[in-house]
Order: sequence, then structure tokens, then C-alpha cells
Amino acid sequence: MRFLIGVLFIGLLVSMPLVAQTDVPFTEFKFGFLDPEDTGSGNLIGISTGRRIDNRLFWGLEVNYFRTVYQQVTTIADTILGGAGVKTKQLELKFTTTVIPIFLKLDYELKLGPRSPFYFRASGALGWELIWNNENNFLLDIERTRFFQGLGWQLTTGLGIRISDKGLLFVDAIYNNAVASRNRERNELGLPIFQEIDVSGFGFKAGINIVGLGF
Repeated sequence: MRFLIGVLFIGLLVSMPLVAQTDVPFTEFKFGFLDPEDTGSGNLIGISTGRRIDNRLFWGLEVNYFRTVYQQVTTIADTILGGAGVKTKQLELKFTTTVIPIFLKLDYELKLGPRSPFYFRASGALGWELIWNNENNFLLDIERTRFFQGLGWQLTTGLGIRISDKGLLFVDAIYNNAVASRNRERNELGLPIFQEIDVSGFGFKAGINIVGLGF
């Protein structure tokens, strides 16, 4: 099933530029915030580029980078130096999670009035999410990195305003849905076992969309 979805995704990615190669390109640079289910919240940055299908529909390829860090720190001493309180702390655990989603997306944009500078936008995206979870246990002197991957999809909606002849500023609410897995194998009883991480969650992002910049 996942193989068929991957083939379909690649086929769409290859065919859509051939269909829309004469249309106006765009590129959007994004910055935002995401709060996934199984990790801490954190910031994300991203870029999307694509082409216009008609006066309301746009397709594109989007790549995001999300990173969050969890640390367990313990205070082991309180001292007074020159009238100032100084704490000595030790770092015991540090978990760093990096998520890179790659999406094929479809945008719907509607101008809110003939002379209005404002736009409504709704988007849907389907793709693959790559996740690296780096774990440092300084108490036990253990470090390891676990890699997860899985199918993901994303829905966004928001408003935009024209800021120049070629530029628009968009602010969108996000819902990201993805459950990635690793180590699909069997235990001593012959039962399937695997590990999962759920990075589904809500967030928001702001982006500068530049019309005419892209492939």
C-alpha cells in the first residue's frame, strides 16, 4: 500500500510540471510554530515552490524543517558570589527531534473583493515525513539516534495581504497528521512489533509569497 502511494506521489510530482509549465511560478518562504503529539513544541521553517493552475488554484512542492529539544537539568549547588546567587546545574538527559516533511500540495486562493488587498487561502498536502530522534542519557553514558518515517498529510487555512506587485504575506493555521514507524519485525512469539512516533498537531505559519520566482 505504501509503495503504491509512493509511486502515485512521484507520478504526480513528475507530471504536474509538464501540465503547468507555461503558468506563472511562485516561491514562498515560511516560518512558524508546531506542537506535535509525541514531542515538544518548536519552530519550523519551510519553502514551497510551484505554479499556477488557474486564477484560484496553485500546485507546489513544500519542504519544512522542524526541530525541538527536551533537556532534563538538575540544580546541584547554590552559592553566593559577590552578592549574587549562582546555581550550578548538571545536564542529565537531552532529546533532540528533527522532522523533515516533503509535501505535494494544492492551494486554493480567493481574492476578497475586486479592489481588496486581502486573500483567503486553503491548502491540502500529502507527502512523506522523515524523523530523527537523537537521545543522550548522560547519567548512563548512552547516545543513540532512531530514524522514523511515514506517510503524512497537512491542512492549512488563512488570510493573506498583498504587500507589493509581486509579493503577498500569508498567515495560516496548520493541522499536521503523521504517525511514523520503525523496526517492523516479529517477537519470539511471531507477533509483529514496531515503534511509532506521532507528530500530529496544530500550529501556525507566516510566509512571504513571491510571484514570478521559481522553476
